[in-house]
Amino acid sequence: MKTHLIVFTILTAGLQFWTQPASADTTTELAELRDMLIAVQTEYQARIAVLERRLNSAEKRVVDANDLATQSLRLSEEVASYPQPQSVASAADFNPAIGVIFSATHGKFTAGDEFRLPGFQTGAETGPVPEGFGLGESEINLKASVDDKFLASLTIAVGSADGETELELEEAFVQSLAMPFHLTITAGRFFSGAGYLNGFHRHVDDFVDRPLSYQAFLGGQYLDDGVQLRWLAPTNQFIEVGAELMRGETFPAAGAGRSGKAVYSVFAKTGADLGPNSAWQAGFSYLNAAVEGRPDTTGVDEFSGDSRLYGLDFVYKWRASRIRSFKLQGEYFFRHESGRYGEGSYRGDQTGWYLQAVHQFRPNWSLGYRRDQLSANNRVSVSSILDDMGMNPTRDSILIEWRNSEFSKVRMQYSQDQSTQFAVDQFVIQYIMSIGAHGAHQF
Repeated sequence: MKTHLIVFTILTAGLQFWTQPASADTTTELAELRDMLIAVQTEYQARIAVLERRLNSAEKRVVDANDLATQSLRLSEEVASYPQPQSVASAADFNPAIGVIFSATHGKFTAGDEFRLPGFQTGAETGPVPEGFGLGESEINLKASVDDKFLASLTIAVGSADGETELELEEAFVQSLAMPFHLTITAGRFFSGAGYLNGFHRHVDDFVDRPLSYQAFLGGQYLDDGVQLRWLAPTNQFIEVGAELMRGETFPAAGAGRSGKAVYSVFAKTGADLGPNSAWQAGFSYLNAAVEGRPDTTGVDEFSGDSRLYGLDFVYKWRASRIRSFKLQGEYFFRHESGRYGEGSYRGDQTGWYLQAVHQFRPNWSLGYRRDQLSANNRVSVSSILDDMGMNPTRDSILIEWRNSEFSKVRMQYSQDQSTQFAVDQFVIQYIMSIGAHGAHQF
């Protein structure tokens, strides 16, 4: 349109030059023609002004649309980083998400080759990592939505013992989705909700091994067959309560008493944010087990009776950025047991606690410290490993961790274990790598 204006301008100038010697009538006609051309030029300029305004408006809408698309993409990425409810199954959900965790250790001990906690009967899978090179436990997990009402998960643990490879069915459960009244039902084999750390897979732990209290009271981790019911309160503050009924085949129970319903537990958790960068959570749990023939590590004596475990837990997390974070975590347990131990009677009150802190001080580096302590007040009519030898087992651990990404980390941990008469220095190096799908973990 600007080209047309130039043409009109040249045409007007040419007419003026061509008609300079013309008569008065001709001059009048040329004046009228010039006025017409000026009017046309004015109209074209007005139209161009309108089109330029429309063009500017369109360009602004494009810029706004690009900004909106960028914000939407950033929001979708942020939302995708949180655990998402799975209410409706898609076609892809019927292909299970598969994830594999690889773990290996190298341990060095200055003394002692037998694990024992004076005053406590421990399970089979307790104690420090083996000395020298060890593959540890690798996990294979398959998880997918069954349909719009159920989710299924299967975890297989692959390990080695005495030079032989072992496969163990660690978890196999189904879980309800989108139930009314904010309820969730889990049935099958799963980790109990008693305690804070018990519900996590071990590769998620901040330290190489579980605290002494978990080894003494839960055999490292309580896993059993049963059913669990959870209720999430529809409030701004996080409040969740739950109850479980378990078979009672594994430590701290044994024998699957009460017709295969030997263990029941209840638990409650609450928490909230403390500003934009920090949050806390606290919990309480109670676990009651009817024990029938729980063997000790010596394989000589067995305990049959009632075991009651009470637990308190607290977690505080702070994160200023992807570079710096801090986590403070602790749990306290009290257990009362009574019944028959070997050929005599047994009543015991036992306590245990741990407190740990982990600080990420650089983008890929974290430093942690943990303190463990146990105490037993047992009354046993016969000599047994439940004799506390006048000791309160303790342990101090320091950990440094290098994490290349969320899928790989390498740790070095030093522990001074004073659970026996002689302190044992333990040095452990561990790597944990994961491939495939791996969902977000709970708080």
